[in-house]
Amino acid sequence: MQRAGYEVTASFEETHWWFRSRRVLFLSQVQKARREVAPPEASVRLLDYGCGTGYNLRYLQAFGEVTGADVADESLADFQKSSNIPLLDLRDADLSAHCGRYEIVTALDVLEHIDRDVDGLRRILQFLKPGGQAILTVPAYSWLWGDEDEISLHRRRYTRGSLLETCRAAGARVLFLSYFNLSILPLQAATIWGQRVARALRGQRLTGSGSIPVKSSVSPAPPWVNEFLYRVTVFEDSLVGRQRWRLPAGSSLVCRIQAE
Repeated sequence: MQRAGYEVTASFEETHWWFRSRRVLFLSQVQKARREVAPPEASVRLLDYGCGTGYNLRYLQAFGEVTGADVADESLADFQKSSNIPLLDLRDADLSAHCGRYEIVTALDVLEHIDRDVDGLRRILQFLKPGGQAILTVPAYSWLWGDEDEISLHRRRYTRGSLLETCRAAGARVLFLSYFNLSILPLQAATIWGQRVARALRGQRLTGSGSIPVKSSVSPAPPWVNEFLYRVTVFEDSLVGRQRWRLPAGSSLVCRIQAE
């Protein structure tokens, strides 16, 4: 991720509707996993793989003992918001002491950053105890590729089929898989395609290399707009997170898996 990506995340993840709604969704999935991996009275360990600023670690503490992990200096130092929570540097050559240690692993919008995503997912699964579960979120649809993908140095966006194939190739059993944020998909598509038209008129084209200067479209919105979009998306995301809905389309995907 470019430094600008961490700056955007650090600035908006507490209040922006997209981050808030996604948090409701993945925490519902973590709660589901918590009930399945251990008895209520048992202590569990959770790892947030690719924790970024660490803002979500405080929410995960409600479910057990939490550790964060990331690879970038910016996330581990400059923009780190967690305190008194252990952090792993995934660039360390030997993390064997942490393999097989965690009942639950979250990897929230992480897989799309990894060059070889099957190998990357296998590495994520290595941190799980036998019977443990991982919760993934990823962006959907290559036709939604835009400035945020460039800033975040994404390698790809997924469909339901491609994410399912990746999970199976990594040796994971899919327990739940659904799109989410269907309600705002038309708005996101219009925004991204508008940016493409404007860029085409300037003779520019996004390449996925991060070489073209781009600016994040995540910006402060009037409070009523931010709250309206949150109310729209959180209704949908809470139902998906609790597995009441499996949506046929959306701008993102959520997946809960278990190593076979």
